[in-house]
Amino acid sequence: MKNESVKIFSGRVIFYNKNKGFGRIGHPELGEVFLHQSKMGVVYKVAHKNDLVSFEAIPSTRIKGEYEALDVKFIQNENLQLIQESFAGNKFLKGKVLTMNAGGLLLDVLGLEVFLPKSEVDVYEFNSYAIFIGKELEIKIIGIDERSIIASRKVVIEEEEQALKKAKIEKAEAKKIVP
Repeated sequence: MKNESVKIFSGRVIFYNKNKGFGRIGHPELGEVFLHQSKMGVVYKVAHKNDLVSFEAIPSTRIKGEYEALDVKFIQNENLQLIQESFAGNKFLKGKVLTMNAGGLLLDVLGLEVFLPKSEVDVYEFNSYAIFIGKELEIKIIGIDERSIIASRKVVIEEEEQALKKAKIEKAEAKKIVP
């Protein structure tokens, strides 16, 4: 039988290592609360830095004086909302390339991890994408599925090229009109 007087806390994710499946939640009374993937709610699968979450807390059996989070649920992330608004409004964002994997590049955009597939990095293919690590790139969000964010730099390049072509055409037409 579940305890009816369970206290629900809220706090912000300080960090989360999705490869290892753990992180920490900051709370003013409890301090840093240990977060493990196995204790996350059914819908909330990957935590991101600055996520506002609700959780139950129990004293840690591993470290004296610390707490562990249970039944962690996502509430909101302002930066995720900004990314969603950028996606809906077709606006560009900037992101710093953190690392690469077999499928593409992982970027930090407003503190959230965004995936840039190799096919969306440029209009040309590269032998190695390592040249982009540590660089800031202008991107456009092309997909958001639950908490996975997909970006394209190729779309940015294509749109800039189209704008330049349009400007050249307009300039050429303006010269024809002037007597």
